[in-house]
Amino acid sequence: MPNLIRIDNTNLLEKTYGILKELIIKREFPPEHKLSIPELSTQLGVSRTPIRDALGRLEKDGLIKTVPKVGTFVVGVSAENVLDIMETRLMIELWVVEKLAAGKAEASPNIIANMEKIHETSVYIVNSSKLENYHEGDYNLHFHMEFLKLGGNKNIMNIYQNSMNYRYLAMKSYLITKEMVLHSLQQHDRIIQSLKEGSHDDLRQVVTEHLEDAKIRLYKNINLNGGLI
Repeated sequence: MPNLIRIDNTNLLEKTYGILKELIIKREFPPEHKLSIPELSTQLGVSRTPIRDALGRLEKDGLIKTVPKVGTFVVGVSAENVLDIMETRLMIELWVVEKLAAGKAEASPNIIANMEKIHETSVYIVNSSKLENYHEGDYNLHFHMEFLKLGGNKNIMNIYQNSMNYRYLAMKSYLITKEMVLHSLQQHDRIIQSLKEGSHDDLRQVVTEHLEDAKIRLYKNINLNGGLI
C-alpha cells in the first residue's frame, strides 16, 4: 500500500473520493488489490464514513468491485475490456457525426475553437515536455468531450465519460508511446478540419480510423504486458 497524505477536513467527502480515484487511476493500487476501509481510514486520517461513501462512488464508476463477504477490490482491465470501451466510444462519436450529417446538430464555431485550443496545447505539451504531462492533463479526454458537445445530449456525454474512467490506460507510459500520441494528434487535427469544411464523409472516416487505431494498438500492447492492467 502506498504512503498516503492525510486529508484536511475541508470538503472531506469530495477530497476522499478524489484522492482514492487518482490512486486507482494511476495504479498506485494495482489490479485486484484489496482495499481495506480501516487501513484507508488510518492512513488518510479520516473516519470510515467518507471512505465508505467514496468507495460506493468508485464502484459506480466501475473502478472497484465488492465481493460479498470477501472484500472490495480494484478492477483490472483486460484487452477484451478495451475492445468494449472503444466500441462504445466509436458508437457514440459516430452518433454525433450522423446528427451533424442529418442537420440535427450544428458545427458550433465556439466548440470548434475550443477543440483547436485543446489541440494546440496538446501538441505544444507533447513536443516540449514530458509525455506524462499530456496524460495527466487529460487533454485527450477534453478534446473528445468537447466534440461530443456538438451532439447536445448530456446523458450520452455522461455515458462516454464514465467509459473513459478507464483512461488510466494512458497513465501506463509503456502502453501509450509518444509516437502513438503524435499519430492521434494528427487525427485530431483532421477531425477539426473536417468540421470546419463541413465534410461529413471525411469526418466519419477520420473518427472511425482514430478510434479503431487506438483500439488495435491498446489491445496489442495490453496483451504484450500480460493481458491485464
